[in-house]
Amino acid sequence: MGFDRKTERGEREGKALPARTSAAQSVNAAPLLGNAQVTQASVLAVQRMAGNAAATAYVQRVTDKDRDKANARRERWAKRDIRRGGAQQAESFTTHETPFGPFNERPGRGRAPYITTNMDQYPGTQPTDGRYVREEESQYTGLIPALDAEQFLPLVEALKGRELSKEEIEGLSDDQCRAAAMLMGIATAEAVREPGALKHIRSALRRQADPSHEAPEFLNDYPQGRVGGAQHEKRVRSGRTRRATPEVETILEASSSSDESM
Repeated sequence: MGFDRKTERGEREGKALPARTSAAQSVNAAPLLGNAQVTQASVLAVQRMAGNAAATAYVQRVTDKDRDKANARRERWAKRDIRRGGAQQAESFTTHETPFGPFNERPGRGRAPYITTNMDQYPGTQPTDGRYVREEESQYTGLIPALDAEQFLPLVEALKGRELSKEEIEGLSDDQCRAAAMLMGIATAEAVREPGALKHIRSALRRQADPSHEAPEFLNDYPQGRVGGAQHEKRVRSGRTRRATPEVETILEASSSSDESM
């Protein structure tokens, strides 16, 4: 089930997160949604209630200059990854170690490998949901909701290749270690499929370190994580879609100091 994050480590209350915006919601509520709730359903709701102009204004809440800057930065990340040879998927079943525990990689369909963990590797844990965020009956499950806010910065550092201290890991339960290891594996798989994706994912995960930035917002910050989102970057570059405000902000918030290094 979905949980609200608590400020104290490990303190979690079983409370469902609010449902995402639907077409039935009044357009008067749209300005109150902020950047967190830009979804296809909410945009269509505004369009139906107030017309195309209102829908455009709802999506386009960053300047064209900001959007162009984000597009250029994202393209630069991709070119740099390609120049360096890019991430490569394993040719056969392989187990990788992370600071949180192992994950398994096997060749998948298309360009991206398939990532798994199992009960032998994480005894006594619950099976992991391979999705970043899954909505079921207005509750959110998946890998992102499994972690507390303070656990995302160590995860980002691990994705950058830094060794973590015992203190940074000991606060995670076995189930959370399994989820974190899966996130590391899936992020690596995303980088195989789409050059430049890893830096984008790290920035989206870093935003989750803010306790007020709830799990479903990850899918706005990194739209490729949605069901059917694999072609998002290709659609942006072809001009068939534009980046919404949360994604633009996520890309622009990526550490500029590491823009040419990691």
